[in-house]
Amino acid sequence: MNYLAYRKSHINEMTVQMDFLGSIISDSKSILTLIIPDIHFSFLFIVKNNNSNKVVEVFDDLERKLGFDKFNEIFPSILTDRDPCFSDILGIEFSKENGVKRTYLFFCDAFKSNQKASVENLNKQIRKFFPKGKSIDHLTQDDIYMVNKILIESPLFSLDGHSPKEAFILLFGQESFDKLF
Repeated sequence: MNYLAYRKSHINEMTVQMDFLGSIISDSKSILTLIIPDIHFSFLFIVKNNNSNKVVEVFDDLERKLGFDKFNEIFPSILTDRDPCFSDILGIEFSKENGVKRTYLFFCDAFKSNQKASVENLNKQIRKFFPKGKSIDHLTQDDIYMVNKILIESPLFSLDGHSPKEAFILLFGQESFDKLF
């Protein structure tokens, strides 16, 4: 299905944007970044030896924590680039638990990173904590969580002075937030 056609028929739905924050070649770890642009809510994951199976594992873990219905509510569609780590379309889109489609995965046009500008901007924000050219191999998921906490707890003008965390809880509930964090 074409992304624009999908958006036209799902106008009230939020699309999550996904990317990997680049790391130095010698690193075995990468940071998987996801954002719900409408509320500036980010999810950051440290992934060791990233590949398509590791990305699918992240989504399987999110579904296990949230349950199928809540996963589908929070991640109804995902927009990303053609990184080979995002190539297991069926693994990302379909639940291992019940075999049902849990999300729709869409890809930007080649060399059009501006089509997922929110996740690109998120990556720029993360660079303040993890500068380009510096190793991230020493980082743990807890380190990444602390950065994510700063990002989602900061009040934003675009959210009328509320934080992305507050917006997420308003939309998806405190229980969903607690399951994720």
